Amino acid sequence: MTTIEERTAAGVSFGLTDEQKALRDLAHDFAEREIRPKEREYDEHSTHPAEVIAKAHELGLMNVHIPRAYGGLELGAFEGMLIGEELCWGCSGIGTAIAAAGLGHGPVILAGTEEQKQTWLPPLVDEVVLSSFALTEPNAGSDVSGIQTTAVRRGDEYVLNGSK
Repeated sequence: MTTIEERTAAGVSFGLTDEQKALRDLAHDFAEREIRPKEREYDEHSTHPAEVIAKAHELGLMNVHIPRAYGGLELGAFEGMLIGEELCWGCSGIGTAIAAAGLGHGPVILAGTEEQKQTWLPPLVDEVVLSSFALTEPNAGSDVSGIQTTAVRRGDEYVLNGSK
């Protein structure tokens, strides 16, 4: 009997590699052991799951896209999705808090200078630090084309004007 993971189209397998299966299983086991038993408590008390986030970081389930040159795993988008899917199986809120940390360092990886990468990426691998970026605005929502906040360089500093 052929399983879904063994089927191919035009000779291309859509099954997971052994490494991807191991990563998925690691994230699933973590979600089952660390997230699911505590999700209700965090939700009912509206508390930040710092302890769970720290454990996810320790296991290497956070900031997985950071390049090896800066101490990261340099995993691809698909592997990040596998991790995120399993963490969100545990709890969508906690899973998103862990997986969405990549939104903050993504722009640094894609468009940052070498100095910015050296400054900001290694600490995200070495320490439990959450990165973020400010997108949503009162008059634009999350529509990037409607953003009105500006950053104007004044000497060695930037002056921000707008609201998030």
